[in-house]
Amino acid sequence: MRVSRSPEHRGAAGSPVLIVVFLIALMIVGGVVIYLLLGNNASGTTPVVSPPAPITQVPLPQTAPVQELPTLAPAVFQTEVIPPTGSDVKYPVPEVSYGEVLAEGFVDLQLLAGSVRTWFTFQVDTSTQDITAFFALYSGDGTAITRAVKIDDYSQGTLIDNAEITLFYPDAPERVLSISREEGTMISQQSYHFQPYEPSLFSPTLRLSLIEQDLLLANGAGDIQVNLQLDRTGIFDREGIAVQQTDQEAVNAALDELQLVVDQIESRRPRS
Repeated sequence: MRVSRSPEHRGAAGSPVLIVVFLIALMIVGGVVIYLLLGNNASGTTPVVSPPAPITQVPLPQTAPVQELPTLAPAVFQTEVIPPTGSDVKYPVPEVSYGEVLAEGFVDLQLLAGSVRTWFTFQVDTSTQDITAFFALYSGDGTAITRAVKIDDYSQGTLIDNAEITLFYPDAPERVLSISREEGTMISQQSYHFQPYEPSLFSPTLRLSLIEQDLLLANGAGDIQVNLQLDRTGIFDREGIAVQQTDQEAVNAALDELQLVVDQIESRRPRS
């Protein structure tokens, strides 16, 4: 008689072990992932991100300090030259007095415009022995002085280090250009005498507050400065402007060219 057996299921008893091992491995992997995501923040709170460091601001370059220009005053614009008003005078002689006359007269100069007539004078201050050189240029018809040049502390054979040039205009106030080799500056000043007088439309207090004196302007480099005096009320009889440029190279070039003109006068003037 054959006796039959149910088939054996090998390995069925180990299935719970595999499940436990799989769960343990899953917990280990999950722990590693959480650690990597949270780092050392064991408490599980959200990590605090520090704000970025502030940007250090670089200071802007400072421009040269504005130097105070000479205060505009009536005396600045006075000149010793008195151009004639009539049209019937040929080559008028300017009225200048700096001391004892050493030499003076007319000579013809060769300039860029051609031959021009000039009147010159060399005068010495007997108390200081300083010599002043002065010459004037005329208009084409010779009836008016257009430019006058004064040089202080002049000495023949020595480079001039200063000049004061007065430019005359037929319908405007004269302009004075002062050049200094030592300072390396050129200062141009002009005053306008076209202000009205009384009666004024404003009270005295308001009139004083509307006057602008010593209003300084300058470019970024500080080598060009402007000093303004403005009167919007008519309380004064003038307004003025002074422009100063600091440029040693330009100053040297201007004085060197004036030197050539003075040398011509010295070589062509009559000798006693």
